[in-house]
Amino acid sequence: MNHRKGCWTCTARRIQCDGHQPTCRKCSRAQRKCEGYEMRLSWPRDNDRKRAIVAGSPPAVVSSDCRNNFFVNTTSQDMQVYRDITLRVQPHLLIRSIPKLWMQPQPSSKYTDLIQHFHDTAYLSLVTFTTDSVQIRDALIHMALARDSAPGLALFFALLSFSSLHRSGLHQQAIKLKILALQYLSAPVKGGRLSPAEAAQHVAASMLLSAFEILLPSGSSCEWLWYVWGAIDIAQASSLQDRAHGNDIDHVLDWAYYYNAVSRFPIYHWRHKSLPPETTAANYPNTKDDQHLTLTRYRPALPSPNPTHAILNLLSETCDKLYDPWDPRSRSQDYHNSLKILESRAENVLSTLSLANSDADVILGVKIWQLATRIYLARASQSQWESSINLESEIEEAFDGIVMVCLCKHAFPLLIMACEASTDERRTAIIDLIGRTERDSFVRNFGKLRDMIESVWVQQDLHADGDLLVNYLGIISTVISSNTTLPFFV
Repeated sequence: MNHRKGCWTCTARRIQCDGHQPTCRKCSRAQRKCEGYEMRLSWPRDNDRKRAIVAGSPPAVVSSDCRNNFFVNTTSQDMQVYRDITLRVQPHLLIRSIPKLWMQPQPSSKYTDLIQHFHDTAYLSLVTFTTDSVQIRDALIHMALARDSAPGLALFFALLSFSSLHRSGLHQQAIKLKILALQYLSAPVKGGRLSPAEAAQHVAASMLLSAFEILLPSGSSCEWLWYVWGAIDIAQASSLQDRAHGNDIDHVLDWAYYYNAVSRFPIYHWRHKSLPPETTAANYPNTKDDQHLTLTRYRPALPSPNPTHAILNLLSETCDKLYDPWDPRSRSQDYHNSLKILESRAENVLSTLSLANSDADVILGVKIWQLATRIYLARASQSQWESSINLESEIEEAFDGIVMVCLCKHAFPLLIMACEASTDERRTAIIDLIGRTERDSFVRNFGKLRDMIESVWVQQDLHADGDLLVNYLGIISTVISSNTTLPFFV
C-alpha cells in the first residue's frame, strides 16, 4: 500500500506537509511530535450513525452444510488440471465439461491493450498493395480471435507480438509472445491435415512473424524471408489459392504473394547466395554447417490475377531472366528479344487490366510500380537499345508530380526512382518523400533503405567522370550485398 503524502500531525493541523521521511521538517521546526505516515485504524465515535452499522448477530445454530462451504482461489488452468486428474482417478464419473473459454487465454483480461493498439495504430505498418490496410487489419483480428486450434493460437500470439514490438520496441514481452506463436505454429495438427481455415491462420501467422522481423529497429534478419516461404508453402500445400474463399482469406493470400514476389528482387542481387552457418544452424538444426540453404531454391508462386499481381509477376519474371552485362549470355540475340518482350508487356500492362472499379490509391500504386519496373528493365539492359522517349518524359513527370506530393510505403519503387535522381533537386525530393512517408504513414523506419539510396548516389557520383559505362545492375548488387542480412523491398 502506498504511503501517505502528509503526516498525521500536519493533517490534524490542516497545513501542507513537506513529506520528508521519516519525520517531516515542519513538525521539527514547530517542535511538535510527528505522528508519521503509516496507515491507522479508526473506530466510530459514539452516536456516529454513519459508521455504527453492524451486521446482525449470527444464528445460534449453524447448519453443517453452511459451515463446510468455502471459496477456493483458483484459475482456469487449475480447474483444467483438476478435471484431468479427476478423470484419471475416476474415469467412470461424468464430469460436467468446462467451457472452452476457460481453457484459453482471455484477450479481455490480459491482452486488450495490445489488440487495441494493433487495431488503432500498429496495423498501419503492415505494408500491402491492393489490399487496404483496414481490410488486412480486420481480416487478421477476425481470424486471430477464432482461437480454436493451434494455428489460430499461433496467429493470436503473432498478432500480439507484432503489436507489442510496434508499441514498445524489442523487449521481453514481444519476445515471449513471438516464442508462443512459434510453439503453436510448430504444434501438430489434429487429424494430421489442415482445414482451409486453419491453413489460412497458419499463413497469416507466418506473415505477421515476417512483418515482426521487418519491423525490428536494428533491421531485419533473413528470417523474414523464411516466414514468407513458409506461408507460401502452406498456401500451396493446402491449395488455398485454388479455392473460393471469403474476403479474409483472400486478403491474407494477396499479402503473402506480394511479399513472395517482391523478394525475388533482393534475392537476384544478393551475392551471398547462401545463409551464414550460424543462421542456418539456428533455424534448421538438421542442416550440416557445410550445406547452407540456398536463397535461390524457391521460385515465386503464381498469384491470382489482379492488378498488383500482374505487375509483380512481371518483376519476378524479369529477375529470373536478367543476366549481368558481363555475362556472355547477355550478348545473345534471344536474350535481347526476351527483354524487349518484357519491356513491351510492362509498358502495356495497364491496358490489360480492368481498373474502372478500383480505388484511386490502387490505380496510382499500379502506375508507380509499372513505371519503376519499366525503368529497371531499361537500365538493366545496359543500353542495348535506346530507352523510349515516353519513358524519359514519364520519369521527368514523376519527379515533378508524385515524388513531390505523394507518399510511398513501398521500398522497390523508392530505390528505382532514387537511382534516377542524378541532380541535387531530385535527390532532395527523394529524401523529402521518404521523410514524409515515415512521418505521415506510421510505417517502419526507412533508415536502411535511405543508407542504400545514398550509397547508390555515391557510386554514381564516383563514376560520373569516368569513361566506363556504369554497370547499373552491378551497383545495385553491390549496395544490396553490402548489408549483413538480406534487405526487404516490400
